[in-house]
Amino acid sequence: MSALKSRLATALISGGVAIALNTLALKAADLVPLATAKGGLLRLLSSWFSGSLEAMGVASAWSRAGAPAPDRPLFQTGFHLFAGMMMALFYSFVAEPMLPAGDIRKGAICTIAMWLLNAVVVLPATGEGFAGRAHLTLAGIVWFAAAHSLFFMVLAVLYGVGRRRSGW
Repeated sequence: MSALKSRLATALISGGVAIALNTLALKAADLVPLATAKGGLLRLLSSWFSGSLEAMGVASAWSRAGAPAPDRPLFQTGFHLFAGMMMALFYSFVAEPMLPAGDIRKGAICTIAMWLLNAVVVLPATGEGFAGRAHLTLAGIVWFAAAHSLFFMVLAVLYGVGRRRSGW
């Protein structure tokens, strides 16, 4: 297998495991029940693009096809899984090669970077305030951060193991 295909396969496998665990961790918060900041990126993108998608007829075609609406759990979970896999690919092909040695260090750097992006940009842009504090308890903020830390740490460690096993 070529290095590119091996890297892609490793990213997809490690990303799949990481996003599955992240999704389960966020779903577990619902059992407590504990509100977390899940869905912030989808809300932000919806606010930016819903008008354009409506004007181009994409929204009505989506609806006519019987596809789930963006405010439905099936769409939201699908979007979450898709975004996680895109982050895994970004990690594999962009971030990981540039980060300092050590899988744990790489995972920690990505965890902090994404937490800051969510806390400082995404959530405030959706009216949630810094780190979602406008609507979340401290426990909700911590759970959200822990679930996303789980994603990046699992991704980095599994990706590193796969990379070393493949020898590239």
